[in-house]
Amino acid sequence: MIEKLIDRKNLSEIAEMEKEIFCNTAFSEKQLEEMEEIDRYRFLIVKKEEKIAGYVILYDSVDVWEIMKIAVKKEHRREGVGEELLSYISSLGQIPIMLEVRENNTGAIEFYKKNGFEQIATRKNYYTDTGEAAYIMVKN
Repeated sequence: MIEKLIDRKNLSEIAEMEKEIFCNTAFSEKQLEEMEEIDRYRFLIVKKEEKIAGYVILYDSVDVWEIMKIAVKKEHRREGVGEELLSYISSLGQIPIMLEVRENNTGAIEFYKKNGFEQIATRKNYYTDTGEAAYIMVKN
């Protein structure tokens, strides 16, 4: 079941997941706290056994939902957590959902395609830590 972020403890959990999953591009707890104070950001979480199993950080760009980050703990992958988060975002309104994904992240790219996203552009040398391109994907 999707929940909206409810307390700072959740931000600490998200910050830990950020470090584990995103390494060099992880948001710090301070950055997450700053984002949480801005109305255009939304944090949605899925809990399993009282712990966050997955989360998404959304940015409301008025005419599009931008997925800033979406992550699922390794032990909860392939349990439908990511699909649940994407489905919930789709239910928020009839506006496109946009995201960027590393060109070499084939698992994520396939996941997004399976969930209705299509690649619309490429940003070359986008990720400063590796020089990888970013694929821009959209679901209308």
